[in-house]
Amino acid sequence: MSKTFGVKEAAALARKEILSLKPYTSKPYPRAVKLDANENPFPWPDGMREELLGAELSLNRYPDGGAQELKRALAGYTGVSETGILPGNGSDELIQLIFTVFGGEGRAVVLHPPTFVMYETAARVTGTKVEEVPLRDDLRLDAEGIIKAASAPAAHVIILCNPNNPTGSRFAQEDILEIIRESGKVVVVDEAYAEFSGASMVEMVSRYPNLLIMRTFSKAFGLAGLRLGYLLGQDEIIDLLNRARQPFNVNAFSQKAGVTALRYESEYKKQIAVIQKEIGKIYRELNEIPGIRAYPTAANFVLFQCAAPAQLAEDLWARGFLVRNLGDIPVLGPSLRMSSGLPEENGRFLRAVREAMQE
Repeated sequence: MSKTFGVKEAAALARKEILSLKPYTSKPYPRAVKLDANENPFPWPDGMREELLGAELSLNRYPDGGAQELKRALAGYTGVSETGILPGNGSDELIQLIFTVFGGEGRAVVLHPPTFVMYETAARVTGTKVEEVPLRDDLRLDAEGIIKAASAPAAHVIILCNPNNPTGSRFAQEDILEIIRESGKVVVVDEAYAEFSGASMVEMVSRYPNLLIMRTFSKAFGLAGLRLGYLLGQDEIIDLLNRARQPFNVNAFSQKAGVTALRYESEYKKQIAVIQKEIGKIYRELNEIPGIRAYPTAANFVLFQCAAPAQLAEDLWARGFLVRNLGDIPVLGPSLRMSSGLPEENGRFLRAVREAMQE
């Protein structure tokens, strides 16, 4: 007679770090204006879809495992040599890869809550301990505290999100440089929103061998559905990461989409300019609504607060708008986050907030 094997037995065999995690979930949005994921709301530039769909791709074959064409295009875009570029299946894969190489049992990562939740998730999956140094009350980095936490022998990695998700704050370059210079550890600067902020540490890659910059095509370039990101660093650190990278980790269509998108950079810059203008308007008008406090942002989203954020999120959902309920986040407390939609959608969103706050 075979032994019984069910949920209990499976859980008993799983690593304890996994049992404490919760699956990532998001609401279905067929009827809602989607403002919860910091995406580019605009369609691809004119001609890009036709060019991409008309490309000759041998999808019956594995993709180029080295993503050489994409790396050449990224080298032209970033100024970093091809050997210092590692494309990945979205930033999530790259975060996991960083912890696979530099994290694990007996090691720690230093984070600055509130920040992107996937850093902690990936750390816990790999058994990496999380050391937290919260942002200051003005949402600046506590550079001294981070350097002190990184001095522990177990600390191997520091991750800085700039501009920061979910606050939208842009950190002072001198604070980031101090951490890179003084920590003696691998410093990852997540620049997912760099195209919106106009600030980047990319020119520092050639100076600091412990610096990794993480970028994505999901935000400014509107390729969130294709999952494409990349790391920038000196050759030696990229080589270490490549040793643990899965073969063929970026599919052929995503590689071609990245190359094609970079050829339309000037068109994307026009979209970015509109989004920047819209975000400025949203920030100002939210702060004019009684009971709402919005925070300055250097990204394509705005973090804001009210007396009952969870209720406001439900009221907005009932009115056809999906925003991110962040819950009770460190430093700031209960908060909501919304990203820019199309200009007309943003106008309707602001009217919906005014109506909901008057009820």
